[in-house]
Amino acid sequence: MLGTAGHIDHGKTALVRALTGVDTDRLPEEKARGITLVLGFAPLDLADEAGALRLSVVDVPGHEALVRTMVSGATGIDLVLLVVAADEGVMPQTREHAAICELLGLEHGVVALTRCDLVGDEELELASDEVRSLLAGTALADAPIVAVSALTRAGLPELRSALLAVARAATPRTPRTGPTRLAVDRVFTRPGFGSVVTGTLIGGAFEVGDAVEILPSGRRARVRGLESHGRSVTRAEPGLRCAANLQGIDHSELARGDVVTRPDALRPTGVLDVSLRWLATAPVLLRDTSVELLAGTLERRARVSPIGAVRIEPGASGFARIRVEGERVPLVPGDRFVLRGFARLEFGATLGGGIVLDPAPQRRRLGDPLLREHLEAFAGRDPEARLERRIARSGWAGILFDSLRLESGLEADSLDPLLAALAEAGTARVTEARRWLSGAALAEIESRIEASLAAQHATNPLLPGISRGALRGRLPSNVAPDAFDLALRRLAAEGSIGFEGDLVRNSGHRVRESAAEAPMLAGLRDTLRASGLEPPSLRDLAVKLDASVETLRPLLAHLERERSVIRAPGDLYFDRAAVDALRARVVAALEEKGSLDTGAYKALIGTSRRTAVPLMELFDAERITLRAGEHRLLRRGR
Repeated sequence: MLGTAGHIDHGKTALVRALTGVDTDRLPEEKARGITLVLGFAPLDLADEAGALRLSVVDVPGHEALVRTMVSGATGIDLVLLVVAADEGVMPQTREHAAICELLGLEHGVVALTRCDLVGDEELELASDEVRSLLAGTALADAPIVAVSALTRAGLPELRSALLAVARAATPRTPRTGPTRLAVDRVFTRPGFGSVVTGTLIGGAFEVGDAVEILPSGRRARVRGLESHGRSVTRAEPGLRCAANLQGIDHSELARGDVVTRPDALRPTGVLDVSLRWLATAPVLLRDTSVELLAGTLERRARVSPIGAVRIEPGASGFARIRVEGERVPLVPGDRFVLRGFARLEFGATLGGGIVLDPAPQRRRLGDPLLREHLEAFAGRDPEARLERRIARSGWAGILFDSLRLESGLEADSLDPLLAALAEAGTARVTEARRWLSGAALAEIESRIEASLAAQHATNPLLPGISRGALRGRLPSNVAPDAFDLALRRLAAEGSIGFEGDLVRNSGHRVRESAAEAPMLAGLRDTLRASGLEPPSLRDLAVKLDASVETLRPLLAHLERERSVIRAPGDLYFDRAAVDALRARVVAALEEKGSLDTGAYKALIGTSRRTAVPLMELFDAERITLRAGEHRLLRRGR
């Protein structure tokens, strides 16, 4: 994609017409006034001995009042054709457009000195020197300068050759990976077709029949048809201008600045952390400065604040937070933007611009050093390191795969190999729910689990362990259940912990009676053994042994686990040998008689109702007996 840039009335549109044969001034008002008001588009076919190459040309307006439109056109281009009239030289909008190209990261281009037929060699040389001075220190410093005349067509072959050479040497600036996005610059209806949007496609391709989502509204539609430079296509590739006929949505529900993407591919945001370059012509940037945010074709009022510093001086760079006012913006890391003010400066109103680093920043003070560390990592070139930091900052909560995809701006086919590399290196771990945690965070969770178990064993040596639910309750609330389960599996695989049903214990733990507990346990065993099938109540046991009920409960639970006592409904504890003997008598009686009524059953047990009923209910619960009205039967297949 090739875009023009330059001051108003320096011949951009005339030059595009001379190169392509297409008049990009479509509107009657444009033809009447002789200036471009909206973006114009045309195909440019170039060829040499190496073959043919087609460029899509975006002709942008040069008027100061239309810089927003210029930015929307420049955002989607890979190469710039900077147009400077030789008879006027560098003008205010030339400077502002050049600054915007630099802010948007345009590194490849050609300079056309137009109207060369109106000046002599000396003026042409002066104009060329002025352009070199303007571009000095920028990515376009070495851009070829070609003198041309759209009227006489002088220099056009040389300009075409220069454009072809730069295009062949350049790498695409607009993304060819990531979420498929069409930033809408025009909306109209076509009779018999319905709603049509146009824009430059980036990220991935669209095909006829694709389901799409329009952001920020979230409305859904389907691609009914696609065109590129007037030709119907079934598939539109990234980097090209295209028109999409959308089915299932009215044109009144669409607007310039919308983004057409795949369903659930992007998450609009109202807060952005960015890398910001502040122009030397701008005033000092202080906190909560009101600006206009331009990114793609969208425009929003916003407020910008420095991060890690109280100010950013003119000509300096730094990190900043942008808070969007109004509708959220569907931007991802790597997206370029421009900030403009509301007062005219020396060369227009452009203040600065930069790159989105984090569309989902954490709630941290702008002066927090850790926030700056995160952004320094996000600003790095290594995608694996950026992903590792994004996972690490999620802490013990971790981050689900879909959130990671949306925050990083990476599609699954790019994200999966990066995550696999982190997993192999041990710097990131994944749960069954596809939640990613840093290796360090998971190690901390595991350490907390082992410490909790150690504390439990030291405090309650009679208990074989702690239930999973109780153990997870001892961890911070932001530890997700799937992260807890992963930590348990890893510790068990290492042999650090073991399980007994739902209970978890450290591998080295063995149930033991303390010197203070041993006499009380012996007293419980003896009392219950002597009581047989008429044990005292829990309260009476406490009185007999001169202890509280709360003291006895864990001791009785220990005896139950060691199978010396058995608990029956009603909070009664029986000597297990006595219950085992009774169970054998009940089974024998039922096998002989087939059933027992309540009276006969109670007589067989031989105790008071206080203990007989709980014992009957115990055998029902053990699935030995089955109650049928006033009778008990032997349960089949027990």
